[in-house]
Amino acid sequence: MANVNTTECIICFNEYDFESRKPCIGTCGHSICEGCKHQMVTSKCPQCNREEAFAITTINYQVLELMKQLKSMQEAGGSSSAQLFSEDLSRLDEGTCSECTLRSRKLRLCITCAVRVGILKFEETGKKFVLNIEKDGVEVALLKAKEIAICGDCALDGAQHEGHKTMHLAVLRSDLEDYTPTVIQEKMNQIQISGDAIFDELKTNIKISMDSLKVYFEQYSLLPATERKIHFNNIEASIERINDSLSLARDAVKRFEMLNNEFVESTEVVNSNMKAVTKASTAFANMDPVLVADRKQSTSEPLLISVFNPKNDVWTPRGRIANPKSNYAVASNKSQIFIVGGMNNGSWLQNVEMYDNNKDRRRECKKLKRGRTRTSAGFHNNKIYVAGGYDSTYMSSVEIFDPDHGDWRDGPSLKRPRADGVVVSCNGELFVLGGFNGKEYEEKIEKLNDRKQQFEEVGEMQGSRAGFAACAFRGRIYIAGGWSNSSNTLRSVRSYDPMTNSWRDEPSLNKDRKYFTLHATNKTIYAIRGCADSWSLINEVEKFDPDGQKWDIIKCTDSRNSLQPAVGQNETESHSTIEDDIIQ
Repeated sequence: MANVNTTECIICFNEYDFESRKPCIGTCGHSICEGCKHQMVTSKCPQCNREEAFAITTINYQVLELMKQLKSMQEAGGSSSAQLFSEDLSRLDEGTCSECTLRSRKLRLCITCAVRVGILKFEETGKKFVLNIEKDGVEVALLKAKEIAICGDCALDGAQHEGHKTMHLAVLRSDLEDYTPTVIQEKMNQIQISGDAIFDELKTNIKISMDSLKVYFEQYSLLPATERKIHFNNIEASIERINDSLSLARDAVKRFEMLNNEFVESTEVVNSNMKAVTKASTAFANMDPVLVADRKQSTSEPLLISVFNPKNDVWTPRGRIANPKSNYAVASNKSQIFIVGGMNNGSWLQNVEMYDNNKDRRRECKKLKRGRTRTSAGFHNNKIYVAGGYDSTYMSSVEIFDPDHGDWRDGPSLKRPRADGVVVSCNGELFVLGGFNGKEYEEKIEKLNDRKQQFEEVGEMQGSRAGFAACAFRGRIYIAGGWSNSSNTLRSVRSYDPMTNSWRDEPSLNKDRKYFTLHATNKTIYAIRGCADSWSLINEVEKFDPDGQKWDIIKCTDSRNSLQPAVGQNETESHSTIEDDIIQ
């Protein structure tokens, strides 16, 4: 029997979803979407023709769960099979039975049915049945196996499995663990092949371009003397463009040299300590909703917390935090957003507030050790770093907050004081960029040396700014908007490569923005809300097109018709009363 794509309906060939195309599983084990199920004249399976196979509508939520998991891994930059194994193999035999839909901790596979649809195969060498891993990879093979997995009761009582042998899904665990090095080795081989092809193509194109330029240059003999100077100037400009292109290649060479040094160092660490290297790395952000706090710097307008969902471009206001303040910093992770410091009635605030989107709860966290306004905050290694700011003098002190324990500690101070800069984690390292130091816009870029626990100057902004947004995207730090003097608001975008310590200009935003959110997924960057030059709020969201090298203003749907009352104050139709946990 030919293999069936287990994520698509076998009638309409559309992928299953949580809306109108939920997968309905028949007693025969085949699935169709809910829409096609309701349009069927008979309950006979369209795949195997078993009578009454779809007499009862049974939604296969296991398929939807696994599809969601697989998509989230793909959106997160193609999570490796090794990551899948480390996180999920321990729970491989746990899940929902594909037939009775009850949850089981000891899922099984009907060997006969799994072989028939190509999920299992018999391995002659080991004389056992193993997962049939084809070109789609381990993730898809595992998805198919768990999709048809059944509980012990269905294995014993199901008529369609009478006389069939079954096996526990856990039996596959050792086979998959052994397969991990093979998968990684194959990926490395593919990278080597791709690298060789790119090198050959680069070498060929450099030669072709130079040959064409030489032919172009020789045309001067056809020109009168009055035209030759212009012609030579054009040749000089062309040579500069070739040099610019070669500089990108030189940057790539430098990046590979640095990567090689890192790999050699990591190898020495493993050999010496017999432990895996624990250096943190920055994974690509996925498409999960991102929490946003409007940073319009006004004590008269309560701060609005909202959620932007990149999957469907929906913006949802969650409510307002009523405590008056201005010039605060914001740091967020997947489910929590922290409002740090600020100013009110001439006082530099030590207050820290947190809103938890999952719990719909606001709480006051333990206060900063020092009140500060116009400070910068960001997550690094699951902790919040608050750097610089202003308290009648421009500050260089750093404080570190541990959300798990709820306490603050002093961190290593910056080399240079600054306010309105940014704190951003990129490639597993923490950087502080930009801002104003009281005299000028700060040019020095500082990086935290984790081993020495001190900040070091590693580069220059080459045109600094303050009040801008930043994020890490594809190994580079992107900065956008802000201001570079007291009377302008910028829309320009630049990116910094920490490995080569070099900058490049990027396409500009469509709108001037300051105090906004720059959020990266593995595929794009979003510029979310913020303030215009007049400090009026910007509702439009812009999306970066890396291939087209442009920013597009996207139509962002407001999921509600009106804004909600203050977070943590009044119960609304869509909010339960939020408790305030005050930590002294």
